[in-house]
Amino acid sequence: MKKTAFILCFILIFPILTVCFSCGGKNADRTLYEIECSLDENVINGKEKVEYFNDSSVSVKELKFNLFANAFKKDAKYRPISVSDERKAYPNGVNYGGIEILSVKSESGDLDYSVCGEDQNILSVKLDTEVYPEEDYTLFIEYKITIANVIARTGINDKTINLANFYPILCARDENGFYECLYYEYGDPYYSDCADYKVTFTYKEDYTAAASGKLIKSEKSGGIVKNVFEIDNARSFSITLSKEFKTVSAKIGEVDVTYYFYNDETPQNTFEKISRSIELFSEKFGKYPYKTYSVAQSKFIQGGMEYPAMVIISDELDSSSRGEVAVHETAHQWWQTVVGNNEIKYPFLDEALAEYSTVIYYEKYPEGKLNRENMIRSSEQTYKTFCSVSDVLYQKTDTSMLRAINEYKTEYEYVNIAYVKGCIMFEYLRKSVGDKVFFESLKNYYEEYAYKNAAPDDLVGCFERAGAEANGFFDSFFSGKAII
Repeated sequence: MKKTAFILCFILIFPILTVCFSCGGKNADRTLYEIECSLDENVINGKEKVEYFNDSSVSVKELKFNLFANAFKKDAKYRPISVSDERKAYPNGVNYGGIEILSVKSESGDLDYSVCGEDQNILSVKLDTEVYPEEDYTLFIEYKITIANVIARTGINDKTINLANFYPILCARDENGFYECLYYEYGDPYYSDCADYKVTFTYKEDYTAAASGKLIKSEKSGGIVKNVFEIDNARSFSITLSKEFKTVSAKIGEVDVTYYFYNDETPQNTFEKISRSIELFSEKFGKYPYKTYSVAQSKFIQGGMEYPAMVIISDELDSSSRGEVAVHETAHQWWQTVVGNNEIKYPFLDEALAEYSTVIYYEKYPEGKLNRENMIRSSEQTYKTFCSVSDVLYQKTDTSMLRAINEYKTEYEYVNIAYVKGCIMFEYLRKSVGDKVFFESLKNYYEEYAYKNAAPDDLVGCFERAGAEANGFFDSFFSGKAII
């Protein structure tokens, strides 16, 4: 989840190859989702074929899927919307949604399954055969989703329909097995592995859709549109629809870039920032991995939100903030979409890099007060104010960074540590090691962990291997000992 103002898994053929860009059929070593969804008013009837590839070192007899749509059901334990945002998020009164699993089958027949987890947030499927490492297993899931009338990452409002992580998506695997995600009021409650997607989405033709991936086929009949999208090496699939979308588009290098908007008095200006950020971040960090990139303006209570090859930005932002948020969210294509991380356990890891990447953009393309020097000074002042307020409220300020989302007392604390302090950390590190080592380290981080999930130690290691004595530096910030 983004604050308002701020705002590649990888196939080794030869050591010198770093990125695979192809879209298409089942890749030998990735899971494939083939999803078919039909949207009718606030209901999605969906089915998905999951060709699971066991890329772990152990066999599995059970698969677990996150059911993020259940965060919006009436009896959800973990609220998707904070109390302070409730009136704005539910302009027509509190409304609910959820997902109903209708069937789960293998190629042999019905499978035993249950909707479980701490908050009915997990679909657990007992497999009819053990799946060993490097083996595939195919299953089929049918479901019905009710979309809440709410201004959120998944919801219907008077301007847009936002659908993010709306379908059953496999839990990411770590050293402890499948990681079950819980939804929180703030932060990004997502952790997923890369997969290939082929999504057929059907909806009324008066809507225009912005989506993850490349549109490979489109049919219209009887007032209905059926679009087929494909994207490979993606952590999820997202789509936003609106009856009011206008577009600005161009090919930036090899990437088809489109800006979908309905409330922007200077759309070309916004599009220029989007295009420049793709070019600059490709130069500074590594090549943008997908064939398309979409930025969709949307009704949204935060500033913006990132997804593979697509982001949304709030329709309430002014021109300056709109550009800044678009740049920040575009930076997430490198930091989270390609180089992934557990956003629940280490929320600062991608947010701090996306925030500092925004500083790098405005260093190259200054705009009024948006320049490197002023943005860092503003971050320092904001952080010091936070520390002063926290000292008064709690007598002691916890400035440690290795915390999960639910370990922060407030959203205010979360933003100041994950975004603001993280941004300052990278500025101080850059000044300490110099530009050559700094950018070399980030390029190595991007290349080494592309389409993987990284942890803080992985980031530190990339700086160490580039010749920076970074262990002590990072430890001082992570532990909260660094003085700003």
